[in-house]
Amino acid sequence: MSKTLMFALILIGLAALVLIYNTRSTIIDRTISIDLLVTQVTVLKSLAFLIFMAVGTTIGVLLHK
Repeated sequence: MSKTLMFALILIGLAALVLIYNTRSTIIDRTISIDLLVTQVTVLKSLAFLIFMAVGTTIGVLLHK
């Protein structure tokens, strides 16, 4: 298994953990609090989704050979 594939799988796992920990949210609230391993960050939902799309794109680029 190559280093880039291993790094991409680790990123997928971390992103999945963050999404699992952040399932507690309401539709009306415009902000979301993201529980990271060491701290909690409060951002707009749209910005959080944009960040997760960027992480997903990075994972896709790393998986592409």
